[in-house]
Amino acid sequence: MLRSLRVSNYRSLGEDVRVEFGRFTALVGPNGSGKSNVVDALRFVSDAMHMGLSGAVTHRSGIDAVRRWSGGHPFDLRIEVELELAEGSAGHYGFVLTGASEEEYHVKSEEAWLTGPDGTGIEFRVEEGRWAKGPSDLRPPLNRQGLALQLVGGDERLSPLVDALRAVSIYSIFPDTLRAPQKYSPRKPMERHGENWVSILKDQPIDTWKADLVSALDKLTGDTVDIKIKSAAGYLVVEFEHRTEKKKRKWFSADQESDGTLRVAGIISALLQDPPVSVIGIEEPELTVHPGAISLLYDFLHQATERSQVIITTHSPEMLEHVDAGDVRVVERRDGVSSVCPMAWQQKKAVRDQLLTLGDLLRGPGIEQQDEDEDEPPPQLSLAGAS
Repeated sequence: MLRSLRVSNYRSLGEDVRVEFGRFTALVGPNGSGKSNVVDALRFVSDAMHMGLSGAVTHRSGIDAVRRWSGGHPFDLRIEVELELAEGSAGHYGFVLTGASEEEYHVKSEEAWLTGPDGTGIEFRVEEGRWAKGPSDLRPPLNRQGLALQLVGGDERLSPLVDALRAVSIYSIFPDTLRAPQKYSPRKPMERHGENWVSILKDQPIDTWKADLVSALDKLTGDTVDIKIKSAAGYLVVEFEHRTEKKKRKWFSADQESDGTLRVAGIISALLQDPPVSVIGIEEPELTVHPGAISLLYDFLHQATERSQVIITTHSPEMLEHVDAGDVRVVERRDGVSSVCPMAWQQKKAVRDQLLTLGDLLRGPGIEQQDEDEDEPPPQLSLAGAS
């Protein structure tokens, strides 16, 4: 489980941005506030473990597109994560990227540690391309534009940490991607925009997804009764069976379905995929979905916390009507710099006292960040029955 993220100068994120995560976390803020940059920082670390640091940077169009803009010397980019691992183990990983010009970068420092429930563990630190700390049998030659953890992550002492960092999937489901016929792909898990959606369903035991998906879509559309996967000219397509007038039924291909239907189908498929993803992020799950269906979607998001840690980004009042105030992290952008904080305790108390809802706040004055210099007061003890 992801415990916390600490970021400096990743895209719009400012200095020393800290985010704590629970089983369910909602990043809330208007368009352009930087919500997507928070979850992409997690995806950046995951991508770096899968494809190397250079691959993760190139995938985002270069270091200049990743590092926050500076009018002078480029900022150092820092990412650190704290993790709770299996069987009472804990892990930490972080790195700092620096460079003298907008196009140049190298690893300034990198550190990792992993401890077991008995307190024993392993750690290393790299500074400017040299091993500063770490087991003597685990010091291969380093590339200053690569990450040491990717080199040594195959060691059984560090593999649980690497596996946890890799097991982060962030989704921004595109209906048009789901609508088009897809070539079969054995890749797991489901890809970011649903490029292998049909293959995920085809390869997964039908009893792990079909009943839930059909039930959800029937509640959404009012007439969906079945789903099947067909092969046509070397491509895979999904078809949906609908009830029609006079109790007849008719099959429709995905390209005949609405954006909302396909997006809900893609999101629920991501949540139900087997094996489950340890950390799953869904960007703006409410997009193209009818407001009346948001409660249905939230139910699936919350149920998924039994299998995965779930993070969403949202600015939907309808979605927030269902979210607990303690799960909200408020993202704000001022003068081009994004920050993340829990919501103001006064607003949180008003919501918990049922004076208004999170949706009311978003529609009205807006959800405010907790003042960094003001701690949330402890809950007051009840004096009922005191003499």
